[in-house]
Amino acid sequence: MHASAGTGTPEREPWNKIEELCDRHLGGRPSQAALEVLRNAEQQRPEVRDFVERAFRLMELSKFDPRDFSPFVARFFTVIAPGILPGAWGGSVPPFTLPGRHRKIDAYLRSNEWANFEPGTVFLDVGCGFPPQTSIEAAQAFPEWQIVGADPTFEQYLLYDERENYACLDRTGRVRYFQATRPEEFLRLYSDRNATIQHFSEAFAQLLPSLPADEGTRSTAEQGGKRLVRHPLHAYERSNLKFVQAGFGSSGLPEAGVVRSFNVLIYYDKDFRRAAEEWVAQVLRPGGLFVCGRDDSESLNAHYSVYRSEGGRLVEKEFAFGIETVRYCVWFALHDGERETWRLAELLGILRSDREFLRDYDARLDALLAENRLALRDENGFLVEAPDPVSRRRRFGFTMRSHGRSKGSSPTGLCPCFRGRACVHGEIRWGTLP
Repeated sequence: MHASAGTGTPEREPWNKIEELCDRHLGGRPSQAALEVLRNAEQQRPEVRDFVERAFRLMELSKFDPRDFSPFVARFFTVIAPGILPGAWGGSVPPFTLPGRHRKIDAYLRSNEWANFEPGTVFLDVGCGFPPQTSIEAAQAFPEWQIVGADPTFEQYLLYDERENYACLDRTGRVRYFQATRPEEFLRLYSDRNATIQHFSEAFAQLLPSLPADEGTRSTAEQGGKRLVRHPLHAYERSNLKFVQAGFGSSGLPEAGVVRSFNVLIYYDKDFRRAAEEWVAQVLRPGGLFVCGRDDSESLNAHYSVYRSEGGRLVEKEFAFGIETVRYCVWFALHDGERETWRLAELLGILRSDREFLRDYDARLDALLAENRLALRDENGFLVEAPDPVSRRRRFGFTMRSHGRSKGSSPTGLCPCFRGRACVHGEIRWGTLP
């Protein structure tokens, strides 16, 4: 599946220097160290430059403070993003996924207030990625359900290198996608994309002759810590888990009680979103749920919408987001107005306008960052890196979250325990939508 070709954005003021974006959208500039990293965006291809500019507009909408823009985060826009945007993969959406990514979404589905699910419920995981970690974990979380992992980019070969980083390759051996398995490997892989592709291509050429004749079953060849797997999907299927090469708009899928799609619709424009929702309305059984949005590792930075099938149409019930997003700046948006992304930015702008809340939030988060040596404030108040921040992020997975918001409460009516100390109780649920 290819991402939408057009940007779907109005004519905007051009930019040449990163300082222009900072002054225009943030009303100030981050630390000099962060600026040095961000300047690498100035020479990037148009897709990346548009992506960066759009992120700055979202930061403005969310009232992001430029002093919170750390060099570590800046590298997302100048090192990671250029390697994972569709333009780096011939326009295709990369099947990026992570273990544990939707674990809290699974827990939400188990206890949601909008639908009760019986044994045998069909759970359709659209855009599950590869390897299909999220579908595997859903099958473990719901052993009495039937899980169907669907993705249009399943490939014939899966190749692990000696560091357990992996690549997906098509029938011809062309690298379609690669991914790091540990945070400290991301910068190394994506800082020189061509070298990484060559690395995997050479390993594929080395291992392919060791595979047996292709009989349509799973087979493996190993050498020097590298491992090549042909037809890898067969290894993941279980009695309650199967996989299909399909996506939004595909035919022949079973009627589902749940359709989940995370980190997919962010790549597409409003027309695609409209068609996708029409398709979901046909696939869902009456009373079924459609959950869509975005999240990161361990469901961090989650923001998602919940719809219920009523009378043959999707009725929005809820929008939820993690409290850690209040200082969020790694905006991933390819199109203006993408629903969950823009709604999150608008709501964060409301929260960050509450000075008392923001003071307490910033104080607690800064204390956690400093305590765990993830980031520190310099003498001018800028967020800067602590020593060895990548490995520390890998070892430490704190979250700051709020209790569920009660219906009709004000935007500042967050968990009372959050005032002046840590809060780790859940996520903000923005009311019941009519």
